[in-house]
Amino acid sequence: MLKLVPNFISASRILLTFLFVPFFLRNEFDKALVIFFVASISDFFDGYIARRYKITSKIGAMLDPIADKIIMFVSYLLFAYTQIVPWYLAVIVILRDLLIVAVVVTCLVRKINLKFSPLLSSKINTTIQLLFIGLVLTCKTFNIDISLSAFIWIVCCMTIYSGLDYAIRYRWIKNELCK
Repeated sequence: MLKLVPNFISASRILLTFLFVPFFLRNEFDKALVIFFVASISDFFDGYIARRYKITSKIGAMLDPIADKIIMFVSYLLFAYTQIVPWYLAVIVILRDLLIVAVVVTCLVRKINLKFSPLLSSKINTTIQLLFIGLVLTCKTFNIDISLSAFIWIVCCMTIYSGLDYAIRYRWIKNELCK
């Protein structure tokens, strides 16, 4: 039974996104913030449980990052839709991840042995993106009126840097794909 817990937690994060959206759109930012916080904390726990009890699985290895990206993509799309951030930021955040996923899927389809692990820049990027979502939701919840320009710039630059870091470090994949 414990074997299913990490996957259940990851799947729950996806379901939390469906609660997050209506609360955000109804300007119930306090509830959206709580849901986002629970989703963020659950990300830690599913990974911790899986590693601690050595109950990793292929589905869990796919489900966990998918769950992370769904709530992140939805958040940035909602922020752009409600004009909290410019559309280009949402596009950059989402496009970077979709390009990485496209390369991974292409390698799987073409049976290219892909030894692919997250880079430090990617982990920092994800942390910055998630902190930005938390900042926006906190500002909205407590009616804190601050300029997000500097934070938007930081998220944008880190996202681009992380994408370029992947492109440079894994450039050998391009050679494999062009064969």
